[in-house]
Order: sequence, then C-alpha cells, then structure tokens
Amino acid sequence: MKLKYTRILSLVLCAAIACSALVGCGGSAASSGSEPSSSATASSSAAASGEALPDSTVQANTSGLNPGDFDENSIFSITGTSAAFAPCLGWGPGVSGCSLKSVIAAASLLQWAEEARLSSRTPEAIQDAFYEWYDGLDADEQESFAEAWTMIEPDALALLSDKESMSGRIEDAGLDASTLPGCTLKNWQALQSVLDDCVPEANGEA
Repeated sequence: MKLKYTRILSLVLCAAIACSALVGCGGSAASSGSEPSSSATASSSAAASGEALPDSTVQANTSGLNPGDFDENSIFSITGTSAAFAPCLGWGPGVSGCSLKSVIAAASLLQWAEEARLSSRTPEAIQDAFYEWYDGLDADEQESFAEAWTMIEPDALALLSDKESMSGRIEDAGLDASTLPGCTLKNWQALQSVLDDCVPEANGEA
C-alpha cells in the first residue's frame, strides 16, 4: 500500500514539473514575440508621424552649383560712359557754337544718368565710371572738358527746371524737345554731385 502511494505521488510531481516547464517556454515565446525590433519601432514611429524615412543612398547633386561662376557685379556695372561724354569734348566757353554744343552735351548726360539709374548707384561707382573715361583723355581734353562742364551743368539744370526758356536753343541744336529732359532730378543730381567733386574747374583746382 505504501509503495503504491509513493508511486502515485511521484507521478503527480512529474506532471507538475512538466506543466511548469511548458508555462515557462510559452512565456518566453510570448515575450520575444511582443518585443518589436528597433527597425520595426522606427518604421512605426515614422508612419505615425507621417514622415517618410530618408533613403541614405540618395544624395543631393550640387555639382552644378558653383558660386564662383556668377559675377553679381557684372549686371550692375555702369556702361555707356564714353558715348555719353563724347559731346562734352572739343569745345569750350567762347568757341563758336558753344551754347548749342552745351545743350547737346547736357541732354546726352541727362539721358545717360537716367538710363544708368545713377541715383541707385553709390558715389564710388559713379566716380569709377567717370574716371575710367576721364583718365583715358590727354591733358588738353581733360582741360577742355573741365571748362565745358561749367556750361553743361547749368544747362542741364535749366532743361530740368525751365525747358521752355531754352526752346530756341533746343530747336537750333536739332534736339527733340518732347524727349527732354528725359531724366529725373535725383538721377541727375547723383551725377552732378560726383562731377562737382571730380572736375578741377568745378572744385576750384584749376
């Protein structure tokens, strides 16, 4: 009887141990199955935020972007200086026809000041444009321009402020009065102030 009781107890213990082992294995499997991988977690987070994960193999192509290829100053350079100042040479006060030549020169400089939008330029830029032309003149031409400037300046101002008083000279000079002065006061003043500082006759150096 005792032996039979012992055998039954042994069978019960074995069954209990087997059940415990099965429960442990099932828990481990459930645990491993419930833990997402780091990549799966990242994908889920990205999906939840609505942001696509970047492809690390795709890179921006910047080979065509080279700041050194673009000279921003080139589109802002002041051009046409020589042509604008050409009517200012070869005559001066007392020369035959100087009053008409002065009106022509004034009209040329007014047109240039407007087209070059000199009021939007720095005085240094206007000076550079002027000296690029002026420094190419010989001494006689520089003196001739300096003397002519004393007539051109007041004529330009007269075209701006009282064109009617100059109608006779405008017509005799062969200019189209309807196109004059063709310049705003601020663009002319930008040129005038620079030339007054640069031209010897104007600044009292002559």
